[in-house]
Amino acid sequence: MEISRFEFGCARAWRAGVLALAALALLAAAAWALALVARGEAGLAWLALPAALLALWAASASRLAGGALRDEGGRWWLAAAPGSLAVAFDFGAWMLLRFRPDGARGGRWLAPSHADMREAWPAFRRAVYSPRTPPAGLSAQAADDPPA
Repeated sequence: MEISRFEFGCARAWRAGVLALAALALLAAAAWALALVARGEAGLAWLALPAALLALWAASASRLAGGALRDEGGRWWLAAAPGSLAVAFDFGAWMLLRFRPDGARGGRWLAPSHADMREAWPAFRRAVYSPRTPPAGLSAQAADDPPA
């Protein structure tokens, strides 16, 4: 079984994009609150507060942590948790991936980039797109009653 370990950080493009969208949402919430105050509906201006708080929370997504992914012959590991890896976006120089631990809800978003893994990037991309072997092997996938 071949084991590959890939260290990565968070792509700068991801961080910049999330911060830009969060800043835009924050500006829109502020403009909405100011428009309500200008129309004499200051009592409703507080409705912009949840939108502003949501924009600030979204800005925290720009700080996705890096880590180390291990590919152990068809099984992905993040830290000490086995799971599956799905590609959400692939922009060539960086990817947005979703790691879902086995038997757990949710998961973790990862944004590795070529800039963070210069030498390992081609091997990492090949590993991400390589077919996964079923955990029990192909014999476990055989039909109960094979054709005669």
